[in-house]
Amino acid sequence: MCVLVLNLQNKNIHFFPILKRPLSEILDKPQYHAFCLDPEACYNGQLTIDISSDNMLGAGAFKTAHPGWLTLFAAPESSLGSCPRQKVAVKRPFHKIYPPGGSTKAPGRYVMGRYAVADEIPKLFREANVLYWAGPLLEFAYNYIDHCIARSTDPPPFTIPRLRFVEAGLALSYSQAPRSDLNQKSKGCPPRARFLLEELIGDDDSQNFIKYIHNMDCNPLLDPDEFGYDIAAFLACTQHIQYAKTGGLAFISDYQGDAEILTDPQVLTHPKGKNIFGDGNLEVEVSMFEEKHCCNDYCTWSGFGLERLPAVTVSAEELESAESAEDSELESAVSAGEAS
Repeated sequence: MCVLVLNLQNKNIHFFPILKRPLSEILDKPQYHAFCLDPEACYNGQLTIDISSDNMLGAGAFKTAHPGWLTLFAAPESSLGSCPRQKVAVKRPFHKIYPPGGSTKAPGRYVMGRYAVADEIPKLFREANVLYWAGPLLEFAYNYIDHCIARSTDPPPFTIPRLRFVEAGLALSYSQAPRSDLNQKSKGCPPRARFLLEELIGDDDSQNFIKYIHNMDCNPLLDPDEFGYDIAAFLACTQHIQYAKTGGLAFISDYQGDAEILTDPQVLTHPKGKNIFGDGNLEVEVSMFEEKHCCNDYCTWSGFGLERLPAVTVSAEELESAESAEDSELESAVSAGEAS
């Protein structure tokens, strides 16, 4: 059932959390290769969504995000939904509808359309699957980092930022209150809508939200003097670790979030592997990683034992020195021009 009060929608749902598994377990057991709806890990509950466009959290190239509140009956002790009316980001994919004769390249000249349920489901599954893999891949990098630091005689000359991906899950909305018997319910009452639910980052403080690394790059999007650059450089190092320790098969890209929690990643895989991550998987980026990645101070710490890639290695100090030299050369050129 869906009840609309002003701009608030109240929906009865089944919630399927995206479970956390070690990367080794995901790789070793075929049944864990992709995210799936596990009836044993399902919770009944209610989802309230603020559908007002004025209060929308944001809209990317493929999906919208609205504020919401999640209440699960017989809630888990921890993770998403453990407390009543927990604030969440409610995400759904959309497609752009342009006016007749309008250009598809004209920015803003379109309205957002929703997919039919049959088309929406696979898109949300791909989004959930990316998060399902991204968490273990990041944990895999942290395990390697912690192992290297523990066995090194000298500690690294930097602090390791500690980040994680959002708690998330898929919510299935039904036209009537969900029953405990999933099999009987699914036979007589197909879902009316599906949503990707994520914990709210920074309690909706968009000023703290940072895009660290673009999906089409394997280097920091930020300049060395910008806030968040150290985290961006570290995340670029985790890409190097993931790439190196998976034999060049995969790494996380599109790192974004705040100083503690990340969201909306992409998992990039080598073209020779099976693509289970959708349109955001730019396979060419993996095959060109060694040419495009520029090692930073994290990558080059000897304790990590990472091979320096062919790309030019530039530290923050070297970049600052180079910029200072360029400024001096410019001043000299200007002075010489004025003297002549």
